[in-house]
Amino acid sequence: MVQPYPILLSVVVPLRNAAGRVRALIEPLVVELSAHVEDFEVVVVDNGSDDGSAREYADLVGEGGLPNLQIYRLIREVDFEIAVWAGVENALGDYVLVLDPLNEDLSFLPQALEKISEGVDLVTIRNTTPKPMSGPERLLDRLFRGAYRKLVGVDLATEGASCRIISKRVVSFLMEQPKPALRYRALPALAGFPKASLDYPGPRAAKDQAGLRTKARRGLNLLFAQTMLPLRLASALAITGATLNLIYSGYVILIRLFKADVMPGWTTLSLQQSGMFFLLSLVVFILVEYVAQMLVWTLEGPSYYLAGEHTSTVMTRRSRLNVEADRKPALKRAR
Repeated sequence: MVQPYPILLSVVVPLRNAAGRVRALIEPLVVELSAHVEDFEVVVVDNGSDDGSAREYADLVGEGGLPNLQIYRLIREVDFEIAVWAGVENALGDYVLVLDPLNEDLSFLPQALEKISEGVDLVTIRNTTPKPMSGPERLLDRLFRGAYRKLVGVDLATEGASCRIISKRVVSFLMEQPKPALRYRALPALAGFPKASLDYPGPRAAKDQAGLRTKARRGLNLLFAQTMLPLRLASALAITGATLNLIYSGYVILIRLFKADVMPGWTTLSLQQSGMFFLLSLVVFILVEYVAQMLVWTLEGPSYYLAGEHTSTVMTRRSRLNVEADRKPALKRAR
């Protein structure tokens, strides 16, 4: 018989409008967790359900319900990452597993526990079964992942899986960030923590209910939270426009000086237009740079964060005490 791992594992389960199947989704998780870890809790985050599933949640935590449950019901629907973070920051476990029971199962758990027993703080778990998506959605998904990989340097297909196990040290690090939910989404991009990845063929029982507009907004939020490149691009375009207008002003002056048959009023009108566009481009450049700097100051976390600390058990240096030794007896003996 395999011994359960001696850890407290918190499993965060985001759900929305799961009336009639809440117990069927949660009960298999409780059974599986009981067989693999010594202690566990299941943190259910109800993401603003409006289908009357509140009574089912109340029955789950009552007499005859399931053990080790924590249920948090959000007032309104929020993005998936925010709902997940609501569960993660309230979890008590040594490690936190984020799981979508509609599209994941716990068949990977023994392998994932083996990896964290080796000292890994972050395990990304990717379901290799393709998601049910329409043709246009799949095309847009590939385009966004490719752009994100180029701009940020992170492959969301492998490193951005929503199913992951993180240690309490990683949770503490995220809680120091100004926007932890956004940082959580692209967590594999952060260096400093030992991490590993795990692939497995799992179920895909449900299609993503989020619309194309919601997915686009989530993608843009994720992109702007990790890179200033879009703002830098706008800044470069603005300074390029200002430079071109300045060059055009010089061209207009040269034409006026060396060409005799210039249309009356053309020089004045051209200089006026180029000067206005030059000033406008310069103002846009200054504003974009100011916004970029303000975002850096707003979104940046602590200057440093200790991922771990180790001290040698053997010390050869003398301990430093803030007590000055009394040297008077030694002086008397010297006399």
